[in-house]
Amino acid sequence: MDNSTAAMAQLELFPPAEPAPSSTHFDYTVRKSQRAKHVSIKISVDGSVEVVVPPRYNCKKLPGLIAKRRDWILKNRARLLSEQQDTATDWQTSQPAKLELRWQAPLAQANPNELWQVTYEADPGPTLCIPLPGQCLKVRGNIDHESTCNQVLCEWLGHKAHRELVPWLRQLSFDLELPFKRPSVRGQKTRWASCSSNKNISLNYKLLFLPQEVVHYVLVHELCHTIHMNHSEAFWQLVGEKMPDFDVYRKILKNGWKYVPRWVES
Repeated sequence: MDNSTAAMAQLELFPPAEPAPSSTHFDYTVRKSQRAKHVSIKISVDGSVEVVVPPRYNCKKLPGLIAKRRDWILKNRARLLSEQQDTATDWQTSQPAKLELRWQAPLAQANPNELWQVTYEADPGPTLCIPLPGQCLKVRGNIDHESTCNQVLCEWLGHKAHRELVPWLRQLSFDLELPFKRPSVRGQKTRWASCSSNKNISLNYKLLFLPQEVVHYVLVHELCHTIHMNHSEAFWQLVGEKMPDFDVYRKILKNGWKYVPRWVES
């Protein structure tokens, strides 16, 4: 999560990436961030390591810092790669045969209560995603072009998220007495959701893949940002007042990318 007090408060996710073999040797990239106040190390699910530094940081110090954190990096890198291998088989599918949407399913429920079957039909016309009765989707068009097929499926997810998640957000806003201004749904690469200083809330359609309680936590989290545009003690106190068991789902959200199939990011 972003701990700054900038004009946007955001919930982060790690974008899925191709698994890399575990190794005791690793390379790392360096990125300077205007918002960074200290050095941070980020490990992606593909095992890649990124070091984020403040604008004026002396990068000559990095080799020594990386050497000190080497054991921590290797341990967490191996854990992420292992967790990724345990994900559902559809994770690896480039053109999915089904969509497992868990946003209505309790965390304790093993299977999602929304399982959409996806079929493909070649057609010379534009590529479309057509909803059919019985929770079925037909992708019709240039089905040999995987990225186009995935794009129309993501567009369908965006429309569905707007129909399903935005009313839920509005109801929670009313129940919790935390008003916001304008909702939107997007397909952010690194954010589950965000709240602007104008109290506009943006939701990621990938939330549809997460269990019900985790989505609930994300919505409450963003609504609390309408009062506190940071992650201060006062902010977390407000979240606790509105959702006393939030910390359970906050921890689950840290690995929320595991629920999102790889094709969504392709």
